[in-house]
Amino acid sequence: MMKLLKTRKTNIALTAFLCGLMFTASAQKSFKYGAALQQVDSTGFYRISLKPGFVAKAGNDMADIRIADAKGNFVSYIQAGSLPQKNQQSFVVFNRVDTRLPADTGTTYVVENKTGLALDRLWIKLQNTAVQRKVNLMGSDDLQQWFAIQENIPLQEAVQNSEGSYLQLLSFPASSYRYLKMLVNDKNKTPIKFLQAGIYTEYAKTLAYTPIPSLRFTHADSNKTTFISIKLNDNYQVNKLHLNISAPKYFKRNITVYQIIGGYKEVIAEAELNSTKNNDLLFSAKASQLLLQIANGDNQPLTITGIDAYQTDQYLVSYLDGKQSYRLLVGDSTAQAPEYDLKFFADSIKDNIPTISHGAVVKNNTVLQAQVKAGKDYTVLIWVAIIIALGLLLLLTLKMTKEVGKKVGDDV
Repeated sequence: MMKLLKTRKTNIALTAFLCGLMFTASAQKSFKYGAALQQVDSTGFYRISLKPGFVAKAGNDMADIRIADAKGNFVSYIQAGSLPQKNQQSFVVFNRVDTRLPADTGTTYVVENKTGLALDRLWIKLQNTAVQRKVNLMGSDDLQQWFAIQENIPLQEAVQNSEGSYLQLLSFPASSYRYLKMLVNDKNKTPIKFLQAGIYTEYAKTLAYTPIPSLRFTHADSNKTTFISIKLNDNYQVNKLHLNISAPKYFKRNITVYQIIGGYKEVIAEAELNSTKNNDLLFSAKASQLLLQIANGDNQPLTITGIDAYQTDQYLVSYLDGKQSYRLLVGDSTAQAPEYDLKFFADSIKDNIPTISHGAVVKNNTVLQAQVKAGKDYTVLIWVAIIIALGLLLLLTLKMTKEVGKKVGDDV
């Protein structure tokens, strides 16, 4: 009887192993695109630079990004902006603004960004809590009209401490709104308590940008207004537009930036073009098409000789093995943001870790095929063999179960 039980356990374990292989392969294929990571020289933490072409394939919240090793296992990572600052005296607290709209259906916390800088991160200080909540981040310049920046950001649970409060970083596409609102989805639930929000002065500086390739634009002048249509080759993350204006020598015009989605236009930024400034438009949009509307009044239209688009530099931080090869996966619309333990060990990561990048973004099935040695493709046969093996193991397990039951009955 013991021999039968041992055989049964072995069969079950083998079945579970084969099912795990099938699940891993299925999980890999759910991501439409992949990119090989640069090989690392030694084991340790690395900062992974995400190029615009890769970010373009990700969802708006980049929750579908994964790092996979050579065996197909997912490797933990955190956003580079999640690294804590060593000098706690450099924290700049944003003033809280008491405002609440009738449309708000949860706990709100509004702060004012007086730095005038485009920010891609915000530290929030919360009273210790161990509940699960999600927050929507919005921006405004007048406290009346609010625009979405990022939605459904999970709030972390407090780590055990004696201070009664904890800090969490909210990372988001760079935005230059004067006011930032955090709206917690806690309707009909006990609210959480915000204590502070702000940034570290180390981050209060000009953000670094990467150019977005292959921008095309056309313009038309009509009824004292100039319309500029911008088309991109993919659904890029756009955080800055730079307009090259050659004439007239002096100008001051209002400009509105629209994002085109499904034939409809949505306002994402309003700004001023001025001959005394650099004419950079800072905002956040995941788009393949933008529309600029410039109010000329009684003036001649501006002469625009070129437009450049940029994405703020995006990084992941992960602990990589020097003996392993890795690749990035992206493009699964059903994927949820991963929750890795690494976020609790961010204090162990040094500031000067090396930076690596990734190769060309290709369809994931192309990546999988590229890893197979040249020769015949036995993928179908392998899957058939796995299915047959699972079927035989299931029948054998059922047979063993019946024999064990029969044996127990005879003993009784």
